[in-house]
Amino acid sequence: MTDRAPAVEIPTRLSERGSMTHLLWFFALVYVVEGLGQIGGLISQPLNYYLKQVQGWTPLQITAYLTLFNLPWIIKPLYGLVSDFIPLFGYRRKSYLLIANAAATCGFLLVTQLTVPDRLVFALMLTAYAMAISSTLCGAVLVENGQRLKESGTFINQQWLWYNVAAMTAAIVGGQLVQNLAPTSALHSAAALVSCAPLLVIFGTVFLIPEKKA
Repeated sequence: MTDRAPAVEIPTRLSERGSMTHLLWFFALVYVVEGLGQIGGLISQPLNYYLKQVQGWTPLQITAYLTLFNLPWIIKPLYGLVSDFIPLFGYRRKSYLLIANAAATCGFLLVTQLTVPDRLVFALMLTAYAMAISSTLCGAVLVENGQRLKESGTFINQQWLWYNVAAMTAAIVGGQLVQNLAPTSALHSAAALVSCAPLLVIFGTVFLIPEKKA
């Protein structure tokens, strides 16, 4: 009987190690996307540049406009409650992550076609809600699997590492767009670039998250 215990433990450990690797990749993808895709990410400088140069807005007007996009982040706990109590297509995390990131991609693609601030606010608000929902659910995945694998600290380090890398990259690329392109072109180019980022989370959600049907 004692000889069988290690044989049972080895597949379990290998399974946990594989799950750990998949989750580390998933969190890297997620927080790169979050660093790029927030309103304060890659699109931030081109958007400010566009509103100032093309629309002639004052710093106060721009600040008030951007403040609107904080609302989706203020109500973040609501998204977690909905996903906890209302599984979608049998999943509490995966289904919502797929929908949220597909919506983010659509929102950024819509921005590439718009120039009027009143219409831009709708498309950008869609991306803000999508990013906030994705961030909340990824946080839930982190907590659940961190407790299961006893690796919460490792996952949190992964989160902040890749978020900061993405934020620095967004600042550099956004600055280059502003420096080298006309205001409208800079805004549309930033939106086009960011629209690709949520596709990484969709890939990660499908292939890297271990979640059983609820």
